[in-house]
Amino acid sequence: MLDIKLKKPRHLKVLSILSCMFLVSSCSSSPTLSLDDSAGVTSTTSTTNTTSTATANTSDTTSPENGNFIYEQTLRQQFQELVQWQDSCYLQPKLCNVEEFTIVGTKYHQALSEQMSLYAKSNINSRPGHGNREVAIESITFDDAALVAQVDACIYDTVILYMDGFIFNDRVSSSHTRWTMQLDDHRWKWINFQILHRQYNTNICQEQ
Repeated sequence: MLDIKLKKPRHLKVLSILSCMFLVSSCSSSPTLSLDDSAGVTSTTSTTNTTSTATANTSDTTSPENGNFIYEQTLRQQFQELVQWQDSCYLQPKLCNVEEFTIVGTKYHQALSEQMSLYAKSNINSRPGHGNREVAIESITFDDAALVAQVDACIYDTVILYMDGFIFNDRVSSSHTRWTMQLDDHRWKWINFQILHRQYNTNICQEQ
């Protein structure tokens, strides 16, 4: 929720930022890159089962079953690292290295770069201990031919965003989301993000 006790110049700044964010999200492959996607201290858990559309490549000394397990475990670990990296970017947007977990040249890399640049210029950030974000993996689907994985996860988000020291967004939300990851030089990187369903002031992740 925006702080309604804003002076006129700051109110105009908020409207300008919201307009810019709308343009960033509408021109990218990810229409859900928005101010609602805040980040903070994160707990990542795993639930439900995992499917695969093809057999993962493994070494000669590893069985296909063990190879698939290692393949999935690597993705889970790097997905958790991605979420933690995203949280650190929202804590300090000016220090965010977008290239670390996105692929240069993709539309999502461009959109995320523009969002972090806007946050840095507008002094928008989260604060340690001011809310929490829990990310629970629901399922993972691999497309080995395309070196792409789809991670469905439920997010419960209570993180507060600040702008110039004032509360900018303190809405509590929970969402079913879909993260698309692509293997790039032995690293799973983020190429798309969708919010499939979202509710406010409730935790739909507990209802599963």
